Amino acid sequence: MLKDLTTFGIAEKYFEIKRIGDFKNSENEGFSHIDTEAIDFDTTTQKLCSEHRQPPCKSCDALDIVDSENKINLIEFKQLRDDKNIEKWIQELELPQKIKDSRDVLLNIIRKGKFNHKNKIQKFNNCEKNVIISFDLTDNATKKMAILFRCSTVKAIIEKQFYNNYIQGENFNEPICIKMAEFDTEYLKYA
Repeated sequence: MLKDLTTFGIAEKYFEIKRIGDFKNSENEGFSHIDTEAIDFDTTTQKLCSEHRQPPCKSCDALDIVDSENKINLIEFKQLRDDKNIEKWIQELELPQKIKDSRDVLLNIIRKGKFNHKNKIQKFNNCEKNVIISFDLTDNATKKMAILFRCSTVKAIIEKQFYNNYIQGENFNEPICIKMAEFDTEYLKYA
């Protein structure tokens, strides 16, 4: 079903697969160096919201459909800054809500009448789903060291946030955190 979904998404212009480093917001968000290809999911979300005449919802930055593994990877990139209350700051990013909204956008595409596939919702629910949060450290060299020491804390905060607000009843794995500088090589484990 996922291979057909990719074909449908491209044909209907919902999916544009390109180098992540070429996404519209890649320079501002600090991931213009990433060579991995994926669907620009912000563009997908904007198109679908505009089609339904509704305000834009939050979404992950990238989507990778790995049909050979029956897997969907929802990918979000974030710049982290050292903050006294980093847990509160990460909560304000609303990462679980972005993933839920992204899932809803994808389901809206799957539900399209033109996408004819038997048991498509059940097949979507059963496929493996990864949430991948790729983060970078602030540009300030002194703060980079502070955040570098806090990487494990950041991962624990993100995992806790998802544990408390995760989508139930579907095949979602634990969130995966990857430093942006290591994304191209580390991501290969999940693609």
